[in-house]
Amino acid sequence: MRKTGISMIALVAAIPIQTVAEPAEDETVIPLDRIIVTANRTETSANRVGSAVAVLTSEDLDAGGDLLLADQLSRLPGVSTTASGPAGSATEVRIRGAAPRYVAVFVDGIRVDDPTNIAPSFDFGSLTGVGVGRVEVLRGTQSALYGGSAVAGIVSVQSLRPVSEGFSQRIQVEGGSYNTRRLAYDLGYLSDRLEARLSLGHVKSDGFSAVDTLPRDPSLDSDGIEANRLGFGLRYDLTDEMVVGLDAFGQRTTADYDGWWQEDAVQKRHEAGARLYAEWAHGASVHTFEVSRYELDRDLFEGAPGADFYHSTRTTFGYKGVTDVGTRLQFVYGVDSMRETGRTAGMVDGMDARTTGLYGQAQWAATSDLDLSLAVRGDHNSEFGNFASGRLSGVWRPTETLALRGAVARGFLAPSFYQRAGAAEWGIAPASDLDPERSLSYELGADLDLASGASVGLTFFQLEIDNAITYCGKFTSLTCDSELPDGFTNRYENREGLSRNRGVELEASVPLTERLSLAGSYTYTDARDPSGNRRSRVPYHDASLTLQAALVEDVSGQLGLTHISGRPTGDGDSFTVVNAALAWDLALDTSVTLRLENLLDKSYQEVAGYGTSERAVYVGLRKSF
Repeated sequence: MRKTGISMIALVAAIPIQTVAEPAEDETVIPLDRIIVTANRTETSANRVGSAVAVLTSEDLDAGGDLLLADQLSRLPGVSTTASGPAGSATEVRIRGAAPRYVAVFVDGIRVDDPTNIAPSFDFGSLTGVGVGRVEVLRGTQSALYGGSAVAGIVSVQSLRPVSEGFSQRIQVEGGSYNTRRLAYDLGYLSDRLEARLSLGHVKSDGFSAVDTLPRDPSLDSDGIEANRLGFGLRYDLTDEMVVGLDAFGQRTTADYDGWWQEDAVQKRHEAGARLYAEWAHGASVHTFEVSRYELDRDLFEGAPGADFYHSTRTTFGYKGVTDVGTRLQFVYGVDSMRETGRTAGMVDGMDARTTGLYGQAQWAATSDLDLSLAVRGDHNSEFGNFASGRLSGVWRPTETLALRGAVARGFLAPSFYQRAGAAEWGIAPASDLDPERSLSYELGADLDLASGASVGLTFFQLEIDNAITYCGKFTSLTCDSELPDGFTNRYENREGLSRNRGVELEASVPLTERLSLAGSYTYTDARDPSGNRRSRVPYHDASLTLQAALVEDVSGQLGLTHISGRPTGDGDSFTVVNAALAWDLALDTSVTLRLENLLDKSYQEVAGYGTSERAVYVGLRKSF
């Protein structure tokens, strides 16, 4: 797991491009990392959320400075990442050991999972931190509010937004090992009624070989990446009650990889997303209407005749209402309709599916110390019929410093286009008889804030998946239950029994001195299929430690350590990786940065047979004005 170191509407507070002005003395200010949006689809204080959630702020992202956002995510409890090579290579994010298909990913409220993958999932291999201002990671089943794919949790990415009136700008440049260059520019404008933002990003690197050996083979060809990203957003107050807005992004990526047919294969990826919304505040209610669109084209060139292509779209229409009934009761309710299409070289006629969902949630402040939340949802899938899901959560604060929380939830995941259609060129038979997967998750946790400034969080979790879709036949350990058609060697089918992921998440932070602080996370995960066999790429032990220091005036540093052990047979040996970062503030708005990845030059692999970075050095400059 790489450890180098969404809101659906809008975050309650903007993410700063420049420093926020000092608040007035009589204002009550809640820190940005204490406001959660994804958990209840409306702004909620963190200590009133029953599910486990983590937040990365713009300050967190700057301190780590990682090229890929996945590297930042991997430091969080319950989250692990595996990369099959350098930037641009397939990179998976798991939550609580669950495969990427169980994780719903949103960028500025736009769902970006790829419907043409074997199972819909998002590839984090080319998503950099350029233009990102905040990330929320919600752990546990969230299908009651977000529908399918949110079986294990949600990753919600929000762009940088301006908070200073007038124009604000930020420039970042960085270069270093593997001939890596990173350029980023953010422009913001804020007035009484208008908020506008623009972000531009460019990343280019020669990289290293995706396929590699242990120890490393320096003779192998490198696999590079070039990515260009554009993002923009507008939000305008038409009146005191009506707001309209637009968020959009586009990215073009060209990445080398080692393919089946030849080593110097290339993937070209073009993606774009947009979301148009209107918010109307009326009485005790706020109504939001939205439409979003996401398109993704992937073309693979690896020496075979022609090229493999994957084209997908997702169009979503939605309405959400939030109504306060007095001061203790709030209702969240809505309806959404999503149409997905997919077309590939092996599925030239294409496939499509529509899912329409109706949901409702009641949040009740039973007492000043107890909050309860109940959410239910009904979905209709054009291919698989009706499904019901739900979530019950609560949090009790017996003291001002202690919060006890828990949640239980049911969810579902429909079969993908690929699983249903098969792939004749690979001997994979169609499977029109597949049924959706069902899930049941539990969690129980506690959060403690100490007077010294230290904090500790502990969560016990279990995720059960019934009717899991598995790959069977030739070159696998599973024999297909049904007879394969002539000419086919494999297929996807539902497997009877429960797959179980259970474990413990621990996170803590402590100020050691006025200049030193230590933060860390540890996750124990036992993930097994219905036969009791361990799931690949899910280690027992996943730990991260980060030491932050104000070394001298205007110079700060960060030292990070990651340890992975107890890996399943065939995944590789345990490893420990150390990374470091320094920042020197030349002026209030100008900083020079230094990053060192794999400081001890450890030779290791996140995915068996795929390479990782040697010791690497990167130098950069950040300036705001």
